[in-house]
Amino acid sequence: MTNRLYLDDSYLHTVRATVLSCEHGEDGYAVELDRTVFYPASGGQPQDTGTLGGASVTGVWEHGERVLHRVSSPLKPGETVVCSIDWARRFDHMQQHTGEHILSFAAKELYGAVNVGFHMADAYCTVDLDRPLTWEQIVAVEAKANAFVFENHPVSLRYVDADELPALALRKQADGLEGTVRIVYMPGGDSCTCCGTHVAHTGEVGLIAVTAVEPYKGGARLTFACGSRALAWLQRMRSVLNDVAGACSCRAEDVPTAVSALRRELSSVKRESKALQARLSLAVARELEGEATPVNGRRLIVRLVDLPPSQLRPLASALCAAGDTLTLLLAQSGEGVQYVLFSSEGLGLDMGELAQPVNLALGARGGGRGTLAQGSAAHVSGLTQSIAQLAAYLEQRLKALR
Repeated sequence: MTNRLYLDDSYLHTVRATVLSCEHGEDGYAVELDRTVFYPASGGQPQDTGTLGGASVTGVWEHGERVLHRVSSPLKPGETVVCSIDWARRFDHMQQHTGEHILSFAAKELYGAVNVGFHMADAYCTVDLDRPLTWEQIVAVEAKANAFVFENHPVSLRYVDADELPALALRKQADGLEGTVRIVYMPGGDSCTCCGTHVAHTGEVGLIAVTAVEPYKGGARLTFACGSRALAWLQRMRSVLNDVAGACSCRAEDVPTAVSALRRELSSVKRESKALQARLSLAVARELEGEATPVNGRRLIVRLVDLPPSQLRPLASALCAAGDTLTLLLAQSGEGVQYVLFSSEGLGLDMGELAQPVNLALGARGGGRGTLAQGSAAHVSGLTQSIAQLAAYLEQRLKALR
């Protein structure tokens, strides 16, 4: 059994310990100590990192009653080594984990929302609640949690027998607990079974900021940051806000008004652009109709048009509406090209079949069936020659029709 010193003192970051065993593995050496300050990954909280006798610790995990440490170089059983954790990382985890307790307590107290999942990563933390909450409710939960932080309540530990748990008022407890159970509690606030590391007073959490909310399994997933992470997030958001304010030539507090004005202006520009595009498409359609190649009483239109690719399909459809028309329209897209093959109903040609030689000539990918096929090529060389060859090929296909 490894004596887990972090359970009683989260602030203990350097101790001397005796090496009990050292086994070689694929990723280094698994070392067991008689006691440790290294927290193993569990309960949604990541492992500690640091050094053992100068060897880097890259993994910490539980193996029954033992705590094993993955190190980069071997240690000799029986020797005494200095265990030193990365304190900045540990304190960050203490802030996040304590903040999670407080945030979860506030959600349950205000709206009966139960924490059903917790995950702490290096860049973010999440809490999963069993019911959805509106943004206004999230703001209220955040405010209640921070008020409790600012009151600087003590965060204490209790050890009880598992048989006593039913009589205790706990927000949450793990399933299947036996023997002595560790409880983290805050007078007037949260109380639950937990094996993680926590700060001694809520004030050390600093600040709890809910940074995002999304639906999750019928409930809500809250992404949040505490302490130094919350400060870093607020500084990033301030930088973003200042950049937007600069782009809008306004003060930061006037950004919502400026953005609303820009959205109205953009909507107006889109409407005008759509109207102009419709007029341009009509003019192009009339031009193409006048240049159509007659083939045995049918029309063939093959053309590279100076229009956005999104206009190809409606333009081709309009050209074929008169009947007995086969159309291949192309539009340049960056260094490549997009195409649409369209035919009138009853013409007797399958556009999915015709798309294959078009793809071959253009080096494109695409397909379709019936009266429509479409595709694109990222890079095209010799486009004018390819279009001429395709026009000749399609003319022959039309001539072959009865």
